[in-house]
Amino acid sequence: MLRVVYILTTIFIIGFVGIVGGLMDIFQVDTVVDTAARLGYPLYFFPLLGIFKLLGAFTILIPKKVKTIKDIAYSGFAMDFVFASYSHYNVQSPIIEVAIPVILLIVLIFSYLMGKQYSLYSKDIQEKFKHSH
Repeated sequence: MLRVVYILTTIFIIGFVGIVGGLMDIFQVDTVVDTAARLGYPLYFFPLLGIFKLLGAFTILIPKKVKTIKDIAYSGFAMDFVFASYSHYNVQSPIIEVAIPVILLIVLIFSYLMGKQYSLYSKDIQEKFKHSH
């Protein structure tokens, strides 16, 4: 059961925050432009943030063998959530906009901690990766 929750939380972080959020930042969709204006961030900040989100998402997909790189990706997402919540708090955004990044941080922490016990991949795929490198 915990493995299923781990897989769902990890896929959520990878898909929603990493891939969808990263692409939204890169292409600067209206919600990104509006949020940047409210928070006082320059728009040139977001394409690079989006690239890092995409790289982080793909890094989390890598099997356990490259643990240090995965740790860096998780740390990057954690910093993104902390700074997002802090930024919203400082411009007196509605409490839900302050809370959402904190909730995402909790989901991320769960994914990270459960990733030490479980894998996104079956044992067969893990063995193939282990022997190919």
